[in-house]
Amino acid sequence: MTNMKTFLSILPIAVLVAALAGFGLPAWCAALAAFAVGVVEAVFYFDLSVASVAQCALSGASTGLFPIGLVIVAALFTYAVTVESDAISEIKGGLSRLSADRRFQALLVAWGFGGFMEGMAGFGTAVAIPCAILVGIGFDPVKAVLCCLVANTTPTAFGSVGVPTMVLAGEAGVDLSRLTTTIAFLQLAATSLSPFLILLIVDGWRGVRECWRFALVADIAFLSSWLLVAPFLGCELPDIVGGIAVMLAFALMGRRDGIDLRRQAWAWMPFAFVVIALGFAALLPPERKVSPGFVILAAGTLGALCQRISPVRIAAIAARTVARYSLALFTICAVLALAKVMGATGMTQTLADALVAATGRAYPAVSGIVGALGGFVTGSGTSSNVLFGSLQASVGSSEAQKLLFAAANVMGAGIGKMLCPQSLVLGCAAAGLSGRERSVMVKALGYFAVVLFVACLSVVLFSAIPSICG
Repeated sequence: MTNMKTFLSILPIAVLVAALAGFGLPAWCAALAAFAVGVVEAVFYFDLSVASVAQCALSGASTGLFPIGLVIVAALFTYAVTVESDAISEIKGGLSRLSADRRFQALLVAWGFGGFMEGMAGFGTAVAIPCAILVGIGFDPVKAVLCCLVANTTPTAFGSVGVPTMVLAGEAGVDLSRLTTTIAFLQLAATSLSPFLILLIVDGWRGVRECWRFALVADIAFLSSWLLVAPFLGCELPDIVGGIAVMLAFALMGRRDGIDLRRQAWAWMPFAFVVIALGFAALLPPERKVSPGFVILAAGTLGALCQRISPVRIAAIAARTVARYSLALFTICAVLALAKVMGATGMTQTLADALVAATGRAYPAVSGIVGALGGFVTGSGTSSNVLFGSLQASVGSSEAQKLLFAAANVMGAGIGKMLCPQSLVLGCAAAGLSGRERSVMVKALGYFAVVLFVACLSVVLFSAIPSICG
């Protein structure tokens, strides 16, 4: 009976992976097939009523539309505004003049700007906007998606102004300040890989040999900000400060001759308004918080008006954006609906319990995999923490281990997002590759395996010296 329950619990995920990677179905078809399997199992094996299944599915789908879908559409709308006003041409020119080296540009946009957007908004903006910019300045679309997926792994922990870590502290029942510090130190090794992997994606081993100094500067700027901010200022600001530090460092390294600062300020205006608006929104008290989607949409609209786009054209841009990404939104809703159904039936808990039972004392080596499973299924560090945060902490026999395994969960969740259908759909949509999610997923597997291995090894090493995170 237990074996059957475990098999049925993993079946929807297996269907999702097989449909995407094995049969090459479009992501929306794969998500719908997995959801259908999950619903049939929920009703006929796990004895969940049809009404309860419908309620779970509706809850997941509504979350897919709001706040996640709204944030995604708002972010892509902001980019579309720069295309409509031709500001993107000015941005391309500025980036090209700062450095004509594609490897430099990839680190600046995917790692620096992407890390900043993850910290400010999250919810896919750090994949969508940087990916669209890279494609806009002439990058190979597949490489652009891979760069942004790799860059958006470990920053997830402090994304959305620290929401995943705040949620994790509550679910795991641990001190938020100590958890934030633990996450920052635990993720150092895995995070430091990302700039080097970006160079590898853009230009192979030649890129790593010739531009390792760029990657090192990117690491030092980002991670030193983490280590200075996380222990003293909390989980809200590490990504934001780190992303700004990277962009400033690269601006100082690049050429600045021939760049019209006034034109650049005009071109970046919609993004600047988004940054400023999100900064103010982050300072609001909890009872007055506004969805990042509304903030981004309002700021992008203001930017469009400042770039002299008429209200009628703005409405048309918004309508085209929704229409263009409708299948991507459908996929996200279907996967989150499946995640809710799996959570309500106990499927996700069954999978995690099976891992714990199978590994025993070797659990530190797979704790990151549990988080990656949650990240893959839900596409969200926050949702993965809701699913598995308390379980991970309960495995620890001391406060230090509770902190460590909780931190491993959110680290793994970010890595799992590299392969999750939502990220693949979002990245491919932004790069104009809708329908090619399978090929991108296959290319991302190697990078995923490397980062996850280093992450799991970090947990093992930290578990041997618990005082580091205690």
